[in-house]
Amino acid sequence: MKDFVEINGIFSVKKVIMKNRKKASKGLQKKVFRLCIMLVITAICGFAIMGMIQLRTLLKMANETGQTQAKTVRAQSETSMMQMAEESMKNMAFQAADNTDWEMWELRSEAVLLAAQAEDIFRHPENYGECLIDAPKKENAGKLTLQLMLSDWASPTQEDMVMVRKLANLAPMMEQMIRNNEYNTQDLIISLPNGVSLFMDITSEQKFDENGKLLTYDSKERPWWQQAVEQKDVVLTHAVHSTLLNKSEIDFGVPIYLDGKLMAVVESSVSLDTFQNFVSEVTIGDGLFSIVVSNDGKLVYSPFDEGELKMDQLLSTDIVDLDNDELDALLQRSFKGELGFSEVTINGKRHYVAYAPMITTKWAQLLFMEKEILEEPTEALLAQMDETSRKTIKKYEKSFRQSSWLTIIVMILLVTNAILVAMMFSGKLTNPINRMTEAVGQIEGDNFKFEMDDIYRTGDEIELLAETFGELSERTKKYIREIMEITAEKERIGAELSVAAKIQQDMLPQKFPLYPDRKEFELYASMDPAKEVGGDFYDIFMIDENHLALVMADVSGKGIPASLFMVISKTLLKNRSLLGGSPSEIITDVNRQLCEGNKAAMFVTVCFAIVTLSTGEVVETNAGHEKPLLLIESEGEKTAVREVGTEHDVILGGIRKARFHEDTFMMKPGEQLFIYTDGVTEAKNKEGTMYGMKRLMEALDRNKSEDPKELLHKVREDIDRFVEGADQFDDLTMLSFKYRGM
Repeated sequence: MKDFVEINGIFSVKKVIMKNRKKASKGLQKKVFRLCIMLVITAICGFAIMGMIQLRTLLKMANETGQTQAKTVRAQSETSMMQMAEESMKNMAFQAADNTDWEMWELRSEAVLLAAQAEDIFRHPENYGECLIDAPKKENAGKLTLQLMLSDWASPTQEDMVMVRKLANLAPMMEQMIRNNEYNTQDLIISLPNGVSLFMDITSEQKFDENGKLLTYDSKERPWWQQAVEQKDVVLTHAVHSTLLNKSEIDFGVPIYLDGKLMAVVESSVSLDTFQNFVSEVTIGDGLFSIVVSNDGKLVYSPFDEGELKMDQLLSTDIVDLDNDELDALLQRSFKGELGFSEVTINGKRHYVAYAPMITTKWAQLLFMEKEILEEPTEALLAQMDETSRKTIKKYEKSFRQSSWLTIIVMILLVTNAILVAMMFSGKLTNPINRMTEAVGQIEGDNFKFEMDDIYRTGDEIELLAETFGELSERTKKYIREIMEITAEKERIGAELSVAAKIQQDMLPQKFPLYPDRKEFELYASMDPAKEVGGDFYDIFMIDENHLALVMADVSGKGIPASLFMVISKTLLKNRSLLGGSPSEIITDVNRQLCEGNKAAMFVTVCFAIVTLSTGEVVETNAGHEKPLLLIESEGEKTAVREVGTEHDVILGGIRKARFHEDTFMMKPGEQLFIYTDGVTEAKNKEGTMYGMKRLMEALDRNKSEDPKELLHKVREDIDRFVEGADQFDDLTMLSFKYRGM
């Protein structure tokens, strides 16, 4: 602002000097005096008033702009954050519930399978021999051992013991089940109505009292026995305290009936600590926490030991007793099998929550994030904007005060000096002003040189004005040098981005046909980045003589970071594929590698397919990507274009222990497989309308008989017509594979 005042003052003095020069050339000394006084006072007052008005207007505009920007940023950020949080948290809640439920499904399956084998022994005892079974021994501590325990009222007959020894044939199976489940299964028990129980566990030493006497075990007092007999079906109990192990456990009970008669009940259990580890092992990110609630409202897992969601070993916390209607309502929806997203109050704070059902246990897993944490980026941005705006306005106000005082001082000095100079040195005044006017008039184009001359050293405002012009010329030359340096730096960065884009393009298969000697197929692919360096990529390579791999992927973000993550993802996919395996196995291994050290939280969606060229069989795995489309030329088909492949699994780089599925379908000779990224369907025209799946399928239907290269060109032309020149903000990547058959 100081430079602004200086420049305005220079131009005003220049006008005065030019007019005084004309008067001086006519020898009108008196008129020079009067005119100098009038012009100096008028010019100074005019520019001072204009400057003050402009500064006041600028202050008002800065205030209003800051408030408008803050409101706009808050509204847009809240909407975007909510949409992203809902989609991301629902996916994470579903994956977490699925992982936890898988562990419980394994435990249930063990009990059901063991019950089936035991039932066969009861039904066909003549097919089995007798195996030795002993009571628990302390020396077997830490070893998987089959042990015989009795209730305090049991009195088994010889016939009963024969059946027990036949059931002992299941010892290897029970041992292998526990080993296969990595010892997550705490124990497996086969209990008979006569009070005899067969235990398989590693805790032989805990079945003795403090005096070394063998303890008794009455299974009929256990909830898993009672509920299984009562319901005559597989049951799940939770928070049951084990008197032998002195800790809480979760049990599955499976009754065995033979011709309506109860023969035994099989139990498999997991300790509550182990179950809670299942839940806590799932990586859900910073600022989030998860809980598990049973279908009767009991809190089975929570990371808290205080507050509304506090956790204890006896599972005494009942969600219904919390008097939280919001939480109770979404739990009821989850128990009905719904996957959803909502907002609740926990411990006096608002939280966003995503919930998902656990199919095996009919429980629910909930994923929470504090609303404040989600809104922290927006609040930080607004605070930073407020602080910047406040500092800017403060600078403006300070500059305004300084300029006001400076204007007043300059006005007084200039008026006084003008009177004195006009009265005493009117003739002497015109010469340096004329010289200065001539020198200033030569400042144009790239000539910004203004040198100090002795004629300007008058010791008054003329010398100050000349010095100001000298400083201004030096500053102008400095500004030009800085602008040239900035321009050169921008050109250098632009050149580096162009090189990065060229390297990225060179990494993708581009020389089509890739395999001119192969007659079984024909293919073509293209990638148009929205920025100099895009985040999409594709890959095509032969795994062996009979198998072709097709890859289509979309990396999160754009620019150089996305390009680097793309190189890593592409390399890992190809290298792992060449080692062999199914698509789901390959994707699982690559996901595990991408999760390692992924502190930037980058991720990539992938559609990965392996085509058996001799048969047309396609095995496909989808990691959060768009489903591929199959183009059918047969006139008998009602739908010429349809989606194929498996449903979306989780993205790569998100959850390290994620499980991926695969789907198999057949391609007939003449059919084409079209794979693409979301930049195709999400291309927008000037009105903000997206191109969409419907238009894409119609374009593919119209051109389904074209070869892959022409098909992609036709689709791109259709997209260009739709967007009508509107800027696109996502990469457009497409691949078409046409199967010719052997």
